[in-house]
Amino acid sequence: MTLASAAVLGAAGVSCSGGGSGSGGGSSQGTGGAGAASGSGGSAGAGGEGGTFIGSGPNPDGPFADFPAGPQIDMGVPAEAPGLFEKTPAMPQGGPCMAEPPMEALVPTNWTPLRFEWIAPPGHNVFELRLAVDNQVNELVVYTAATSYSIPPDVWTGLAGHSAGRDLKVSIRSAQIDGGALVAGPVIGTEGVVHVAPVAAPGSIIYWTTGAPGSGKTALKGFTIGDTELKTVLSPESLGGDTVCVACHASSPDGLFSFFARDGAANTRSVTARKVDGTAGLPTEMQVSAVALGLLDRQRQTVPTLSKAHYSAQDAVVLTVMYDPVLTAGRWDLVWTDLHAQDPATGWGILSRGGETGVVASPTWWHDGTTIAYTTAPTGGEGVITGITDANQQMDIYTVPFNNRQGGNATPLPGASDPALLEFYPVISPGDTMLAFNRFAPYKQANGVWADSYDEPQAEVFVVPAKGGEPVRVAANDPPACVGKASPGLTNSWPRWAPSAEAFNGKKYYWLTFSSKRRDLNNPQLFVSGVVTRFENGVEVVDKTYPALYVTSQVPEENNHTPAWDVFQIEPPQ
Repeated sequence: MTLASAAVLGAAGVSCSGGGSGSGGGSSQGTGGAGAASGSGGSAGAGGEGGTFIGSGPNPDGPFADFPAGPQIDMGVPAEAPGLFEKTPAMPQGGPCMAEPPMEALVPTNWTPLRFEWIAPPGHNVFELRLAVDNQVNELVVYTAATSYSIPPDVWTGLAGHSAGRDLKVSIRSAQIDGGALVAGPVIGTEGVVHVAPVAAPGSIIYWTTGAPGSGKTALKGFTIGDTELKTVLSPESLGGDTVCVACHASSPDGLFSFFARDGAANTRSVTARKVDGTAGLPTEMQVSAVALGLLDRQRQTVPTLSKAHYSAQDAVVLTVMYDPVLTAGRWDLVWTDLHAQDPATGWGILSRGGETGVVASPTWWHDGTTIAYTTAPTGGEGVITGITDANQQMDIYTVPFNNRQGGNATPLPGASDPALLEFYPVISPGDTMLAFNRFAPYKQANGVWADSYDEPQAEVFVVPAKGGEPVRVAANDPPACVGKASPGLTNSWPRWAPSAEAFNGKKYYWLTFSSKRRDLNNPQLFVSGVVTRFENGVEVVDKTYPALYVTSQVPEENNHTPAWDVFQIEPPQ
C-alpha cells in the first residue's frame, strides 16, 4: 500500500495514519476528510480517585466579592448603553444564542478563564452579559460590542475557588443602539446555568494536529489543564531524519514519554518513543531497550497502548496493531512487545484472540493490566480504521484477557456490540469502571460504499460499564440547539478519559475529551465534558453527563484530532 504524503494529508486535515478501509490489509481508499483516523492508544494513567473541595476554607459559604461591583463597559460601547438596557423592558425572546459554554456544562475549577461566545441577532451591536452566583456579593454585568467575553483571569481564579460546586447563572440580552438612541431591543437571549464543579480536572492533553488547511504541518501539541498556551511536544522537525509525519500516540504511565506512530519519507510507518518535555529525547536502555525500539520500528505498526500494571523495571510491555504478510498472516493483528527485550526473536508476540478472527483496530488496555478491548470488523486499515461489507456488517467491540501475553478467548462486550450498530474507538476509564466508545448506524454513502469508522459524521460518543451493560449516550454530543447544528452529523470522535476520577460527596467526577466539527469552520476541534457517577447498592452507575466545553487554548483554524489525556510531563510554555 502506498501512503499518502504528509502535505496532502495536512491539506485535507486528514490523519496520516488513516489509509482507508479495505480487506485485511486496508488497501482501499478511505472516506476522506478530517477527523479521527489516528490518535492515542488510550489513557495510560492508573486511574483512581481523589480531590478536595476547592471552596473549603474558613468561610466557604461567603459571601465573596470576586465579581466587581459596577458594570464593566468595553471600549466602543455607547455611554448610554447601560441606562438604555436598564430602563427599557426587554422582549422575552429572539436575543443572542449562547454558543459557548453550553448551558448545563460542568466546568473544572482549574479550567482556563471561562469564555462566553454568542450568535447575535441581525443588526444588534451592543450586548449585556450577566453572571451571578448565590455566594457572590455582586453580579458581574458586562456591556460589550463584541460577540465574546472572557472572565478576567484573576476574577475567574477567585470565582472558581470560592464558588466551586455552585451554579453560575447566565443571561444575555442584545440591542441595536445608533447615535446614542435605542433602535431595536433589548431582547432576551439565552438564560440558564453553568455548573462550577467541586473538583479540578487532572493531567495534560496531547493531541495530533495537521495544522491549518493546506499547511501540511503535522505535530503533537499539548497543554496542562488550565494552561492558556500550547506547547509543541513532538514534530517531524524535532525528530529529524526522514520523518514526515507524527500521529498515533499514547502516554507512558509515568508521563515521561509518548509512544507514537512515525511516517518516513519512503512511505514507511512504525512506532517509536520520545520524551514529551520538548527535547524529543530517546528513552534510556533501562527504560526502553534498543532491541524493543527495533521491534517497534518494524513497518506497518501503529496505535500503541500501555498499562501501568505492565510498566515497571521487571515487566514492561506495549501493545500495538501490526500488519505483515508473513508475521501476522496478512491481517492487522494485536501484537505485544517487551520494552526490556534483549532478543528480537523472543521480545514480541501475537496476542491470541480465541474464537474471533476479524481485523483488529484501536485497542485500549485496562489499567490493572488484565483486559484489552478492541474493535473487530471484516475490513480495516492502519490499525485504526474499520469497515463493513455486504456479506459481513459486524463492527463491534470485543475484550480479550492479557493473560501474561498469552491472550485467550475473545468475547463481545455487551452494550458495545449491538449487531444493528457499528461500534469502535473504545477507551477504558480510570479505575477500569467504564468504557467510552463511538457508535453509528450502518449506511451506504452516495457512491454505494458502506461508511467506515474513519472521519464518520454520524458518529456519537457513548459510555458503558466496563463489564458490559446499558450504554449511555453522553450529553456532550449535542451543541446548544440554537446554534443550528445537531448530532449525528458533527463527527464526534475519539473520546479519551482524564487520568483520574475525583471523588466528592459520594459522587465521582470523570472527564472526557473528544474531537468534533461543530465550530463555524467545520474543522475538527477538541472539547471536554463531565461524566458524573454515583453508587447504587454498591454498583457505580452514571448519574449525569454534561454538555461539552470548547478547549480555548487550541488554535481555532487548525485540524485537531485524537487527543490523549494523561499525566504527561509537558514543559510549561515559555
